[in-house]
Amino acid sequence: MRPPVAKSVLLVLQLLGTGWGTCLLASFARVNTITPQCALLRKFSSLTVRERERVLQGWQCSPLPQFRNLFKALKSVTGWALYSKLDEEGQGVAWKAIGYSGMDSAVRDRVEAEYTKPRPLGDNHIDAMNPGLKSMLVSKGFSIGDEIHDCFKAQAKKLGYSKNDNDINLECDVVIVGSGSGGGVMAAALAQQGFKVVVLEKGQYFAPQEMATTEGPAMLNMFEKMGTLSTDDASVALIAGAVVGGGTAVNWCVSFKTPEHVRNEWANDHGLDMFNSERYDQAMQAVWERLSVQPNVDKHSLQNTVLQEGCKKLGYHHGTLQRNCASDHYCGWCSYGCPSGKKQSTAETWLVDAVNTGNAVILSNCTAEHVFHSPNPNGKKKRKAEGLMATIGNGPSRIFIKANATVVSCGALMTPILLLKSGLTNSNIGKYLRVHPASTTFGYFPEGVGPEGKAYEGGIMTVYSPVTSRKPTEYGALLETGVFHPAVFAAFHPWRSGADGKERLLRHSRTCHITIVTRDKGYGSAKIDNKGFPVFNYHISSYDEETLIAGMVQSLRVLIAAGAVEVGTQQLDGERFKVEGASSEEIEAYLARVKRRGAKGSSCQLASAHQMGSCRMGSGPASSAVDRRGETWEVEGLFVADGSVFPTSSGVNPMVTIQSVAYCTAEHVVQFLKQQRM
Repeated sequence: MRPPVAKSVLLVLQLLGTGWGTCLLASFARVNTITPQCALLRKFSSLTVRERERVLQGWQCSPLPQFRNLFKALKSVTGWALYSKLDEEGQGVAWKAIGYSGMDSAVRDRVEAEYTKPRPLGDNHIDAMNPGLKSMLVSKGFSIGDEIHDCFKAQAKKLGYSKNDNDINLECDVVIVGSGSGGGVMAAALAQQGFKVVVLEKGQYFAPQEMATTEGPAMLNMFEKMGTLSTDDASVALIAGAVVGGGTAVNWCVSFKTPEHVRNEWANDHGLDMFNSERYDQAMQAVWERLSVQPNVDKHSLQNTVLQEGCKKLGYHHGTLQRNCASDHYCGWCSYGCPSGKKQSTAETWLVDAVNTGNAVILSNCTAEHVFHSPNPNGKKKRKAEGLMATIGNGPSRIFIKANATVVSCGALMTPILLLKSGLTNSNIGKYLRVHPASTTFGYFPEGVGPEGKAYEGGIMTVYSPVTSRKPTEYGALLETGVFHPAVFAAFHPWRSGADGKERLLRHSRTCHITIVTRDKGYGSAKIDNKGFPVFNYHISSYDEETLIAGMVQSLRVLIAAGAVEVGTQQLDGERFKVEGASSEEIEAYLARVKRRGAKGSSCQLASAHQMGSCRMGSGPASSAVDRRGETWEVEGLFVADGSVFPTSSGVNPMVTIQSVAYCTAEHVVQFLKQQRM
């Protein structure tokens, strides 16, 4: 956590360790629930289970958003901690109680038998913590110096750098920070042109046969902040990959081309002709083919069948999603990497293309800290990028990379952070953060009701349906499915009491979810505080909240039509509506209650798996962070290639759009590098 936030949380925990503090916190939340414990001034741990529940319930329904967010954060952390906890044999301590066993051993054996290839990146991936890193880089044809480059020294001194004997000084044509959608495409395009490329990834590398597919280890090792990243007030969970392959290693395969109306908006409203060009069409097609995107699904999972059948009965438009995996890819564990290797992440495609040229290496466990740039009196822009400094592992050793071009592809959360820490001052850096705010509804289908199967098995997303409250060309929303293994289920589902939470988990395998993914008009920010720590802020706008609520209501109707006996939302009140035996009037009254509760971040569990727009591309520095070429307005030779350059939110899963834009940006980087050589 950011230190001020951590300090606040620790203060709350310390207060709960005293009688007067427990009384005070309960009183602030909801006075009429705590009179008995106030009279006795007992600390939280000395209260009975029922009394502790009443305190938490008071926070849950508090009129103060700070207490609702506190409840939501603590509920999520503790739920995740319990249901992700493993015993010495690697089995969840709570799995047996809820009838969950993780990936079936027979399925795992079959999957592992299918994947017989060696590690796709071979020895061109190097763990930066390897003590032989220097000699390994030399063997790959990279130049290693004894001292940091002269142009780095003054800036390094300001950063408090002191020489370490284990530091490495490297030279290359281009350094790329990030190995996800943008960084992967960029690496392949530049290496294939003969440039020496170094890709830095702060996360680890896992080949398919090394994927854990178990929630606890996977979240700890493959996600940003171990899967616990959120906005500063804990109102929106921010889910992002932090592993070789970035988001493409942990996403759910969905592949949308950039919608025509979005392309028109970006071209007409933001002055970016590229999006209405044949060149962009060609880029999307190249990405489509390299990812092996195809439209077929051999078998829909339980959840996707529920979405499909409910839409059919109600006459809602729906379709089959195109995916970058084979039609028989029936895997519910792709959130934690794909052990079959069928999902075409960048670690299976673009990064392989890059290293196969012999011109690129991928360095994992290596975190970029600062981009160096110097005065540029004869250039087109005031300053020129010279390379960067990165920390190896947790330090103190560093690697200094002198490069002719620097490409930042850290994603829309971390790219603006690196640019701001590096001294860039354009006011649009970190502004306009879009997150596709999402929430989920659920329906319970007991055994024998609805399709067969378990909710967490099978293709995660294969069916979609547009939310009908908005026109297709407006800022609307999509209904899709999402996988919830026990720990994530416990973290995101409502909680009304200990018994209520346990009963929900007992129904886990037959609880189907529909996720409402909103194309947001509003935006937040990704900035740094005065000590350089990231600060993410996002509050859903009234327009977007209205869209999200409409999606909730539509998805609940779909679940009811598909045969759910009980439905609910992720609104904090935690109401579980029993459909069985309910009249149409009672159903409509329930849906009206859902609408009244709203979807503000403090009253509803909101999450984001798609972050965009925080370094948006545009026609001038007054309204954007990078130019049409993907180059920052302030620093020549410093390019951005990830979802942060989107002018607005895309409205669909953004992987193909990110890669298509990066494909076009790579052409400009090639031109720049060729000019540098001349």
